[in-house]
Amino acid sequence: MAPTLKPEEIWTGFATSVFRVNGILIRAGEGITRPIGQSSARWQVLGRAYRPQTVAALARDIGHARQSVQRIADVLAREGLVAYTDNPADRRARLLELTPKGEKVLGAIYQRQVEWSLKVMADLRPHELAAIADALNEIGGVLEADIGTRDAGD
Repeated sequence: MAPTLKPEEIWTGFATSVFRVNGILIRAGEGITRPIGQSSARWQVLGRAYRPQTVAALARDIGHARQSVQRIADVLAREGLVAYTDNPADRRARLLELTPKGEKVLGAIYQRQVEWSLKVMADLRPHELAAIADALNEIGGVLEADIGTRDAGD
């Protein structure tokens, strides 16, 4: 009979597993993007810039600090992959959007990602993966609510 784990032990095991998978996904992303001259971090910014938005909104969306996303966005802009445009809702916060060159690079990354995903999915059960994604989204919602409560109370 297996010993009953305490809630904090279950949480630690869960968090450790998520961190491990996150690291693996980042390494896989580097393998997908490196041949195209990009990185996982750049891919995350390019992938969100398909819909014009502010750097702050993009950073919140991917869960990174605004300053680190700003640095990447500025490099991508210098390379002509994204451009800053006027924001009709806020003159101070410009919008970041893909350029045609950026769309081409993102398309090449996406093609490599699809090929890799199909290979990986051959060893996974799609319905289980979808259920895990749903569960992770639910956990993320609980965590965001908790963080929001803590931020409001501090």
